Amino acid sequence: MSTALIIFAKAPVAGVAKTRLIPALGAEGAAQLHSRLVEHTVQRAIESACFPIYLFTPEGSVHPFIDYLLATYPLTHKLQEGVDLGERMKNALTDVLANHHEEGAMLVGSDCPAIDTVLLGECGRALESHDAVFLPAEDGGYALVGFKKSNREFDILFSDIEWGTENVMSQTRVKLKQQSVRWSEPACVWDVDRPEDLSRLIKCFPALYQA
Repeated sequence: MSTALIIFAKAPVAGVAKTRLIPALGAEGAAQLHSRLVEHTVQRAIESACFPIYLFTPEGSVHPFIDYLLATYPLTHKLQEGVDLGERMKNALTDVLANHHEEGAMLVGSDCPAIDTVLLGECGRALESHDAVFLPAEDGGYALVGFKKSNREFDILFSDIEWGTENVMSQTRVKLKQQSVRWSEPACVWDVDRPEDLSRLIKCFPALYQA
């Protein structure tokens, strides 16, 4: 099964990318780490069985690094649309599923290096027997969301969520149950979002940490 994969990523602009890491790395260091995490995510996606692969960036994210990714890897570039993260994810999944609806689509961010080809494969296979798949994050959010097809429940599943808080996955589970969505959670993962996450990054992915 070939599952479409959407990667959400900002341009690595100092002072805009990975702002919660600035106290530890400085604005430039945080932006540089962000660029390495994004390319790592793209490389793992290319190595996986996922196809096609989309890079969704915020409007106005023109940047040499984005140009480099599009010139180097087989990515389809699209712009994120929506007023908050939930609406942007809903719109991206709806857009891609409209063109790839028979085989499903998954969406990931760019700050979870633990999502590798094996885990992407597990998530894709989960969609063969479930309506949806999620990879919960240790901080209470989630690092991957996928659906077999577009659902009328999208408006409910992606609205009224406290994005960026420890309540994201728990609130999402409540909505999934209310809408009788069958979902799978193949693993719980960790992401690189705060200074305290850097020690694990150094231990598990030293090449990505070059401060």
